[in-house]
Amino acid sequence: MVAMEAGLAVGAADSRAAEEPEGPITSGGTLFGSVRERRSLWTILSILFFLGFVVSTLVVHSERNRALDGVAKLARDDAQLLTATLTKGQLTKPVTGSSYDELAKKIGKTLTKGSIVGVTVWSSQGQILFSLNESLVGTTPPEMQPLIIGIAQGSGGTRVLDDTVQTFLPVSKTPGGPVAVVELDQPYAFVEARIGSFWSMLRLAFAFGLVVSLLLLGLTFVSSRSLARAPEDAERLPEGDEEADMEAEGQPEEQLTEDLAPTVEEDLQVLQPDLDDAVDQDVDQDKDLAADIELQALVRRREEFKARAKDAKHRVKKLEAELHTAPSAPKSEQ
Repeated sequence: MVAMEAGLAVGAADSRAAEEPEGPITSGGTLFGSVRERRSLWTILSILFFLGFVVSTLVVHSERNRALDGVAKLARDDAQLLTATLTKGQLTKPVTGSSYDELAKKIGKTLTKGSIVGVTVWSSQGQILFSLNESLVGTTPPEMQPLIIGIAQGSGGTRVLDDTVQTFLPVSKTPGGPVAVVELDQPYAFVEARIGSFWSMLRLAFAFGLVVSLLLLGLTFVSSRSLARAPEDAERLPEGDEEADMEAEGQPEEQLTEDLAPTVEEDLQVLQPDLDDAVDQDVDQDKDLAADIELQALVRRREEFKARAKDAKHRVKKLEAELHTAPSAPKSEQ
């Protein structure tokens, strides 16, 4: 009956243990769920910031191209006005002497003031026929010659070089006559002034948000690895504690007999050399932690054996006293 009740009690305890969730797993699941939620949030924000950065970059690029086209159009209009002041001879050979001074004055009055910082007239073969820098007149820069020859055979073009917008336009006084190329230089600041600052600032904000969101997204992966190792460490700890408890438990009490005391003493004698060695090793316990643990175990076992030996001797003496005081058995009658 008692065994049946004990079995029912154990079964009920096992049922309750099975129904109750384990603490580390629940805690770990909650933490991992939170990490997954944060990871999803930063992933979505990173995508949104990236799309915003791409869109704002396209808008800024489009506005810059539009502003550059506007500045180039102004330069082409000035180039047409400049062509009207040039004679047919000035489009074929370098302008020098008094002709240079007169042409420089006309160009200064014709061009838009403040927007033009450089004027160069090239022949179709890449020779400088006129320049605001008089020392360059008559030279043929080899690095510019292929570009000028190509433009003279085309319809012109614009490029940005060293914060300067260079606009090239082929001109001719008569159809089929000699062709010259007029180059007008303008500061790139004129282009920047035509671009709205809103989209540029918005693009910068999107870029900053993208960097921050990617950084926080990366931190979620680092934190998830740390949390993944925590439950494993928690699972190892109970096992170690259980083994320590099992080692700390005393041996089951054995049946004491008259020869128990000598047996215990023999065990003590067997353990004594190991105990002495362990005591000698204790001097160097800072270098060998395992020796210290072994020493403590041996001391604990010696104390247990001493206690058992003392108890055995006490029981032997008690049995001997009972044997001496017991009345002798009556002899059987013949």
